[in-house]
Amino acid sequence: MANITLGRPSDFVSAEKSFSDSFGDMAVYEDVNKGQSHEYYNPFTGINKKDNISSSLQKASIDTQTGGPGTAGTALVPVYVDPKFVDRTVRETPLRNVLPRRAVKGLTYDYVPLTSKGGAVWAAENAAIADQVDVYDRASVGIKFLYAKGRVSGPSIAAMRGFVDPTQLDLSVKTVSIMEAEEDMIINGDAATNPEEPSGLIVSITTNTTDLSGGLPTLAGIRAEFATSFNNNGNVNMAVTDATTHNYVKGLLLDIQRQVTNPSEAVLGFGIPDAFEFDGVMFIRDRFMPTGASSKRILFLDTRYTFMAVLQDLTYEEKASENDSSVYMLKLYEAFVLTHEAACTQIYGIA
Repeated sequence: MANITLGRPSDFVSAEKSFSDSFGDMAVYEDVNKGQSHEYYNPFTGINKKDNISSSLQKASIDTQTGGPGTAGTALVPVYVDPKFVDRTVRETPLRNVLPRRAVKGLTYDYVPLTSKGGAVWAAENAAIADQVDVYDRASVGIKFLYAKGRVSGPSIAAMRGFVDPTQLDLSVKTVSIMEAEEDMIINGDAATNPEEPSGLIVSITTNTTDLSGGLPTLAGIRAEFATSFNNNGNVNMAVTDATTHNYVKGLLLDIQRQVTNPSEAVLGFGIPDAFEFDGVMFIRDRFMPTGASSKRILFLDTRYTFMAVLQDLTYEEKASENDSSVYMLKLYEAFVLTHEAACTQIYGIA
């Protein structure tokens, strides 16, 4: 009697071939995370392999219920998780991207504003002329420190190998968190409430403010803000508001304009979604602007006087860990600076 050698099922079955056969013998590709996939239907490119898949599946002798129910519903059918994460928390940071960043030294940014000029006088020939005295001041803005700390355990790195790199995943999320914290601070920062953060635009713009007390903005009222800025030696070139107010102002313009233009691509070199221009001022929406009833507002900015004073830009630093984990920190030392707040204005109390 001949000897019969029995092998393991894996010696006779190829998972790769089975996967390929189930998709009608189409080529199978691996992505960067070793995940196997292939585009089998795309009406834009004319690809349609549904018939191939259907005919290949008709040859199967196992259905989806073979083996009984398993953890995910069927014992023989594994669960495949898409390695591409869906970030439901993502928020654009247009102001952070637009504002200039200047390198500074020390723990404060100090500057000298010229607050008034002595001017010049007309006088008779050889007349005695008094000195014209110019007035200077000194202003100081403290540098604040922003951190994000991450920890990735050793077992998670080993267990997720071939699916996603948890270290890179955590680092990317923490980096975005830093940027979103900056954007939030630029708009809502209040050093009086939280001494560890700089004060932002809403708190800093105090000289020229208009309270609508639950009303709605008008085009005449918006133009009045432009004039107020101009009369205080400013030139508004950007207005920031929430999505609801943004849409309302755009609706006012559509009554008198056939098309509301978006100047951001030409002016800034990249597009701010849904921006539009009114009287030479670009209106943008920001997800960090207040959205509550009677708390909405529009910030009218002369961006010549706004920038980020940066002592140390975003830096990655590995930290020591006695546990089975990799620990790191992201850190940023900076201050938001508005050197002439009277050149900017704001409308608040919008319904």
